[in-house]
Amino acid sequence: MTRLYYPLSGLWPDYLRAGLGLATCLGLLLFATPQSVIFMLLVGLSLLLAWLGAVTIWRQQIEILLDESGVARSSRWGIGRQLVMPWSGLRNVTLRYYSTRRDRSEGWLLLTIEGDTGILRADSDLIGFPMLVERTMAAAGERSIALSDATRLNATRLNIAGTHMAESGDHPR
Repeated sequence: MTRLYYPLSGLWPDYLRAGLGLATCLGLLLFATPQSVIFMLLVGLSLLLAWLGAVTIWRQQIEILLDESGVARSSRWGIGRQLVMPWSGLRNVTLRYYSTRRDRSEGWLLLTIEGDTGILRADSDLIGFPMLVERTMAAAGERSIALSDATRLNATRLNIAGTHMAESGDHPR
């Protein structure tokens, strides 16, 4: 069984943004007049930054376990819902690219695995992400699940051979 996780080295920028932003907003709240528009904006921004920190904590504790029988999501700290998805229950696979630049030179990939037991999502910051994509694509091929052109194209970006991937009529996104 292979254990995949999100490394702290990829999460610390989000921790830094959330911490510094929250500290700044809370500090400015001390000088804002309650019930003013500025006060309400700072409260809203503080809540947004607290949410970013909570999501980052959630990502840090996620483990994805991968083996020949399927994939599972669990928590290192015992919080959250566990998900076990056998390859035999695989229904749909989507691999999307989200660009952070206008010329599409930088960005990240998001893998969505849908099965009988639920939906598992993982992005390309995950240690071992190409391995997860390759095994998922192989399982989709074994089950003759049609993949969109965009999913097949994005898999080739990871140097994953497309011989086992079934085609669908979708166009790349």
